[in-house]
Amino acid sequence: MTRLLDRVRARFVEVMGVHERPERLAAAWALGVGIGLSPLLGLHTILALALAVGLRLNKVDVLLGTLVVNPWTLTAYFPAAVIIGRRLTGVPIPHLAVPRPEAILHLAVWRDSAPWMRSVLLAWGVGAAVLSLAASAATYLLLRRLIQAHRARHQKAAGPRG
Repeated sequence: MTRLLDRVRARFVEVMGVHERPERLAAAWALGVGIGLSPLLGLHTILALALAVGLRLNKVDVLLGTLVVNPWTLTAYFPAAVIIGRRLTGVPIPHLAVPRPEAILHLAVWRDSAPWMRSVLLAWGVGAAVLSLAASAATYLLLRRLIQAHRARHQKAAGPRG
């Protein structure tokens, strides 16, 4: 049983890319975070896998990085992206009157909401692109430094091998 657990543990470490160089491990996570925050909703997984394969990065790490945006974080991320995008583009976002639930199925409601949706989507797209690039760069720099410090500390604690 111990041999099986050791093999499972070794495989897990290999799959997670723990033995990768800090730059490659940080790059995989940064790419995933960047894709996760990008305005390309619905394409995150496909894009992450394609880029991970193309750049020869650890696919699991890239995919885990994309999970930064999820139902819990979306509630803060979306408004922040809209605010940033609105400030950068200067696009006005008109006040939206929330229709009654039974009116949502009528075409006139959607036609009346089109200017609001266009403004919000433009602001969100620009804001999400900016957040994506900034978070990706910050993730790479921070994670690379943390991995290097962690490895240096553990090598020091292990002492010289002989």
